[in-house]
Amino acid sequence: MSARIAIVLPRKETFALDRFGAIALVVEAYVRHSAYRPVTQVFGTPVAQPRDRTIFSATVAKDRWWRRRNRGFALAVADCLAAAPPRHIDVHNRVETFMLLAKRFPEAAVSLWFHNDPQGMRGSRTARERRRILDRARLVICVSDWVRDRFLDGITNHVERVVVLPDTFDTIAVAPAAKENLILFVGRMIEEKGVLPLAQALAEVLPDLPAWRASLVGDGRKADYFRRVVETLAPLRDRVAMPGFLNHEATMTEFARAAIAVVPSQWPEPCGLTVREAMASGCATIASGRGGIPQSIGDAGILVEPPDAAGLAAALKELARDDRRREYFQWKGRIRAIEALDVRPWSAQLDAMRRAVDAGLN
Repeated sequence: MSARIAIVLPRKETFALDRFGAIALVVEAYVRHSAYRPVTQVFGTPVAQPRDRTIFSATVAKDRWWRRRNRGFALAVADCLAAAPPRHIDVHNRVETFMLLAKRFPEAAVSLWFHNDPQGMRGSRTARERRRILDRARLVICVSDWVRDRFLDGITNHVERVVVLPDTFDTIAVAPAAKENLILFVGRMIEEKGVLPLAQALAEVLPDLPAWRASLVGDGRKADYFRRVVETLAPLRDRVAMPGFLNHEATMTEFARAAIAVVPSQWPEPCGLTVREAMASGCATIASGRGGIPQSIGDAGILVEPPDAAGLAAALKELARDDRRREYFQWKGRIRAIEALDVRPWSAQLDAMRRAVDAGLN
């Protein structure tokens, strides 16, 4: 296979077993199921235990006091690639890095992946900036239709080069366990993730559901906000666990045994990877109707909009008290995850895009 593919992570994205982000998990899944895996390298900040040593290239940024840190990392990646310039370069979520590498390697097919709202990111906030990106990109890859629409706002030319490949993973490898009467939240303990409205909903419903308990998994705590969450849940004592950060394997174990998962995001999630993990794990899923979440969940869960305490409480009561409805959404979510959200067909689609680009480059 003649093509060589370089995948460039954001500088702060750790490709590690013990610490990781959604982008690292998604990149690993796409590469693992790609026909191009033997000729693919993932460039990222050095870590002690990479998730996959066979594809990872630790890159030490070329930092200087006068240089932005992202640019120092991009320059280091460019130096690594210079000896054997790749046919394809995929840059994830960093416009500045994309621009530098597109200029340094004009013969390569350089693509930019957006895992977040383009209009909220440095270098792509305006339509003029996004047109500049599209002029230089072989492809702009968005993780949902919502992200694609945000990128194309104000743009009419070359729209065919803006495609959707979702944040996804190996759903078939996920093994649901015997379900417990457990309500699960996974995410950072911040306002955007809707932890406080969920805590308020739990404070309302759990006293009437004595057989049920809850677990809120995640870190990134802001002191004042987290204090309000803790105070809200204090009357429930030992019925709500807050274990902090768990590695991916432990988190998936929590999903496997949870009967209900809640994703009460207050901001427009670009894709909703946690929703997909919950459904693949056989959880009956409750989520807000914002950003890319509706595209992820389809009709396989309950959307709450607005995702306030009252709406979340009503949805929780509905699923906790109605076994047949809860089991229906557990089954429906699992089926949707395997049939529509699994990484295999999406990775094959990316491979086909690369082959089409290679045909054009030859």
